[in-house]
Amino acid sequence: MRRIISLFTTTVLLFAFHPAHSEESTSTPQGEQISSDSDPRQLISMPDQARQLMRQDMLDHLAALNEIVGHLAENNLASAAEVAETRMGKSTMGKHRTSGMGPGRFMPLEMRNIGWGMHESATEFSKVAKEGDLKNAYSALQKVMSSCVACHYAYRTR
Repeated sequence: MRRIISLFTTTVLLFAFHPAHSEESTSTPQGEQISSDSDPRQLISMPDQARQLMRQDMLDHLAALNEIVGHLAENNLASAAEVAETRMGKSTMGKHRTSGMGPGRFMPLEMRNIGWGMHESATEFSKVAKEGDLKNAYSALQKVMSSCVACHYAYRTR
């Protein structure tokens, strides 16, 4: 079980540091160099302040996912549920609205929909985890991760 969790955490980290926020070229697993000019993801333009807020949120989401997996490894579903809702769930949406630089206002609708789906999936995971079934909790967490992967594979901000 720990080996699966370790593999899962490594995968999450790899996706999180995919060049969605990179300013430089990156290497593929085959060693080929890809510049941001040849990156096939859609470039989303937003002011630096909005990009920084989004980056902070993405890093916090990554840390929250790590905590959630750790809680699941310890069969502490209540703590996993709490982290999911308070750090990634629907209750966290719109927290930058009053700044006028909330990243969502600069996203195309499809990107926003993926983000909303992630927040909704995190809230759903929280509900499922509170029921206490570890297998169902992992299935619900996979839906959260699917949103992360979909967005990072489709969009970039630099």
